[in-house]
Amino acid sequence: MGTVASVVVSNSARNYDKQYDYIVPEALKEEIKPGIRVIVPFGKGNRLLEAYVFKVSDIQDCKALKEICQIIDASPVLSVNMLKLAAWMKYRYICTYSDAIKAMLPPGIGVKSLCMVRLEKTGEVRAVLKNILESLKTLNGECTFDELKALVNSRSLKKYLQELKDLGLVSTYETYSSKVGEKTMRVAYLAMSRDEVLEEIESSRIKKIQQIRILEMLIDNEYISVADIIRFSGVSRGVVETLKKHGYIDYKDIAIKRDPLKDKPVLPTSPMKPTSQQAAVIKHISCEIDKGAFSEVLLHGVTGSGKTEVYLQLIRHCLDMNRTAIALVPEISLTPQMVERFKGRFGNAVAVLHSRLSLGERYDQWRLIRDGKIKVVVGARSAVFAPLDNIGIIVIDEEHENTYKSETTPKYNAKEVARERCRDSGAILLYASATPSVESFYNSSPAEHGIQKGIRLLEMRDRANSMVMPEVELVDMRRELEEGNRTLFSRRLTEEITKNLDSKQQTILFLNKRGHSSFVLCRSCGYTVMCVNCNVSMTYHLHDDRLICHYCGYTVKNPVKCPRCQSNYIKHFGTGTQKVEEEIKKAFSNCSVLRMDMDTTTYKNSHEDILKAFREQNTGIMIGTQMIAKGHDFPNVTLVGVLAADSLLNTGDYRSSERTFQLITQVAGRAGRGLLPGRVIIQTYNTEDFSILSACSHDYHSFYKQEISVREKLNYPPFTNIATIILSGINDRMVFNAAKETKNALEAMPGAKDVMELLGPSRAPLQRIKTKYRWRILIKCGNIDRLINILSQLSDNFYKKKGNNTVGFGIDINPLNML
Repeated sequence: MGTVASVVVSNSARNYDKQYDYIVPEALKEEIKPGIRVIVPFGKGNRLLEAYVFKVSDIQDCKALKEICQIIDASPVLSVNMLKLAAWMKYRYICTYSDAIKAMLPPGIGVKSLCMVRLEKTGEVRAVLKNILESLKTLNGECTFDELKALVNSRSLKKYLQELKDLGLVSTYETYSSKVGEKTMRVAYLAMSRDEVLEEIESSRIKKIQQIRILEMLIDNEYISVADIIRFSGVSRGVVETLKKHGYIDYKDIAIKRDPLKDKPVLPTSPMKPTSQQAAVIKHISCEIDKGAFSEVLLHGVTGSGKTEVYLQLIRHCLDMNRTAIALVPEISLTPQMVERFKGRFGNAVAVLHSRLSLGERYDQWRLIRDGKIKVVVGARSAVFAPLDNIGIIVIDEEHENTYKSETTPKYNAKEVARERCRDSGAILLYASATPSVESFYNSSPAEHGIQKGIRLLEMRDRANSMVMPEVELVDMRRELEEGNRTLFSRRLTEEITKNLDSKQQTILFLNKRGHSSFVLCRSCGYTVMCVNCNVSMTYHLHDDRLICHYCGYTVKNPVKCPRCQSNYIKHFGTGTQKVEEEIKKAFSNCSVLRMDMDTTTYKNSHEDILKAFREQNTGIMIGTQMIAKGHDFPNVTLVGVLAADSLLNTGDYRSSERTFQLITQVAGRAGRGLLPGRVIIQTYNTEDFSILSACSHDYHSFYKQEISVREKLNYPPFTNIATIILSGINDRMVFNAAKETKNALEAMPGAKDVMELLGPSRAPLQRIKTKYRWRILIKCGNIDRLINILSQLSDNFYKKKGNNTVGFGIDINPLNML
């Protein structure tokens, strides 16, 4: 009988993606638990690798098994529930255990191998070896290979160490540490009692004033950082070391938290009195929370209806029941505003998780959550994996947004992951949006026979505080052209911007395209500047005077002459946010302008800085892409202009009408959220499209009725599931052949033709990205479990086949991006 741990090896290929049994050494039996990380020997060469323990059990015969070498963590990094979630993700998203676990843990938590060198004894050796031994002594007899190399500065250190090992003077061993860990600070404290130190000073046994000054500082404090002692006492490091040498003080390292919110003081807030519609929603969901059973609710509330106040009061209800909560937002730009409101209500019980935090900040926030010191987590998509216990509610704000779907492996949908977590915890999953996704609304609508589907629908159709929805005006840009207006702005929009500037009210201009110009074209020969790595035109960026590919980052200097025919007739075409900014400054020379897009939000806290400046400095106009379209609350914004409202239509994606309606409705909702009424002007060349017309009248139900009818006729989600298989590689012919073989393999699977509709292979809409050609197979299948099983088998077979290592193979089930 022996104790065995089933582990999953980190970074394993799909062929090795399974649980392996290892003997738990007697010395580690008390420490090995599910969720803890260990080092195990793997494969024929017994390579030492990081692994995660999934379960521990006793078995009769374990003689043939290898032993676990060591543990990495003092406590588990994954709970039992998170291990179950990893297994579910492996199945649902056809990924590896390792892929799922990486998505759950903060980046940088993985281990790195360290070669340690230990001094065993001294002996008579030649000068170069003696220098190494002396260096080891100064490092307390033990250090990493890299530390020793930096001190010795010898290219032949490995050879010399082997010589010392042969003489038995040093030994080496391998250890492991996380790439990111606790941040520590070295502090000094009194090594004697306070009375003993005072007696030493009063009896003049300590004569130097610098030493006395340091001791007097420490008498009044438990400890002080060494750096602060040197800075505030004005002494050198040597004075502090002398006190330590004589036993007056000693050092210790203490952990300090990297808090991304420490410099952002927030005033406490109290719950607002809910409107009648808010109160009804809060009462219904609170009753569901009290039941302690899993359920899903869709809150359809118009922009400005007070959805955030509903979240806050429901989360307070959870906290009163000693339960925890997660609130997800779709954009990092929304996180600071949401965190501010949550911190104001719940204080230090709130943590934040998103990708713009430093590695250390994310690690410390994650550790506070794991250790049970946090009750509420706010963040973007990855915050759905926050290691909270006893979850009472998960809120998904703006649930329709594409950003909740990961575009990289594992291609998880945060809404689906949240559903699993809520089901496991007996929690409420609250979806909320002014423009719910068609799938969510369909699943919350009564079925034909009158029985509710899986999601309960609640609605708030009025704005809070008696605010009215903004008036919307549609401007036909075709008529503007006919009447001689060739600028970016219609005459009506120009008039309204002028009125706003004169009355010191703010304006938002929305265009969902960054950069200055969409492409650069030679009017002489028709040449368009294309990316050398991708099959896309390059975008011109004015401030850098460069062309940039938005897919791979390749950049070139803006050409003065046509690279093909050398003519001077090369010009920028199309419009991006930089060009809008340029034209606004020309048309309204005295107004203040801010721009918010991917180009202006690359540094840390940039989202927060721009939004804060717009709110507090009352900037006249803010220009931006979709990151300004939702969630923001600016009381002095009374005018919103939507430029090129039809730009998302006819993109070849079946969701194009839905996205158009959602973006227009959301950005229009930024107007009139204060005491003053709002106006919205929508510029378009397509004034007949139902999605644009529905957005103009704030009529979601009218849009949904037409859209769901189209989806049903064409057999698109929610009436079926769509999967894409993308094959990619440098050799176009090889990728195409692999795509044909993949389709043949699909068709040959028993029963596959009966449940699936196959389209392709055909070139993907983006035919080439980052030098790799792309071919696509589309699959429609009504049974999600059957689809997953077929694609899992297909993926396993693909990776087992020799010769496929040069072709990339990716599966995405119900993708939100069809490119």
